Amino acid sequence: MEETSKVLRIVLLVLLGVGGLVVTIWALLSPTGGYVTETPVGVVEIDSRGDGLWFVPKDVIAQQSGIPSPFVLRVKHLRAERLKVEVTAETDGRVELRSSDLKAGDLLILGPSEARAGQAVAATTGIDDERLIHLTLEAGMEAAMAEDLDESIRFISVNYSDDLGYSRTSMRKLLKRAYKEFDEPIITWDEPPEINIKEGQAIVSAKVRLSAVYGGRRNYLLGDRETPNHLSVKLNKSDYSWKVFAIEGLRPLGFEEEFLRLLGDDLGLELTESEKQEKGRACMPCRQRMSERFSSGS
Repeated sequence: MEETSKVLRIVLLVLLGVGGLVVTIWALLSPTGGYVTETPVGVVEIDSRGDGLWFVPKDVIAQQSGIPSPFVLRVKHLRAERLKVEVTAETDGRVELRSSDLKAGDLLILGPSEARAGQAVAATTGIDDERLIHLTLEAGMEAAMAEDLDESIRFISVNYSDDLGYSRTSMRKLLKRAYKEFDEPIITWDEPPEINIKEGQAIVSAKVRLSAVYGGRRNYLLGDRETPNHLSVKLNKSDYSWKVFAIEGLRPLGFEEEFLRLLGDDLGLELTESEKQEKGRACMPCRQRMSERFSSGS
């Protein structure tokens, strides 16, 4: 039983980023978790006029009681971030403002009084699906690296179901234990992901690397220095946001994808008798691979 537990720990972190992609985000959590409410908002992309000046629609400027300076709400990891700005000119429904915090390509929330700083948002207008999927994946990765369980599950569909038998509930259990066993996860793209969208569904092809600290030492759980882990992340569009409903290609420590199914036995997956026997045989090579990557001599 102890050996089996060690085997499980090896792979616990592999879904940190992709589970939130990954990634994830997610309006509903499992009954045992919290509840993340997303506020639908319109957004506008901004461009710089140079010297820290920006020309934007007047509707992005807000003023609230108790906050002396005007401000805007920027979309950051699909949450609203408040930034103080200085309005320098106004004309024909648009304003010129000064801010050293903004950058070209930022998305500002229209009608910011409808949202509050820190609130989870879903951009419904002013952005195309491809960029929204990019933002969803990035937000899921950030949630995973922050080891925020509820924010990670926010991006996973309530209908999540992959070929290995994992559901949203078992994914949550996997992530919960991963955040307990591993520290300081780092998830990176090897190159920008390829996104293909058709009829309300999207398939994202990505090359990722995932490292974490275990026993005081950092090494790779997905991919390695020479080779990334190739993933296929499938998303579908809900009322106004994209959610991950399946992930394919996870190869923890370089093992084949089916290894994840064997580990799901402790998370509620039902294995056949032959799979249970295979799980027992996988303990030794898995422990050896873990030792190679995380021992003092690695």
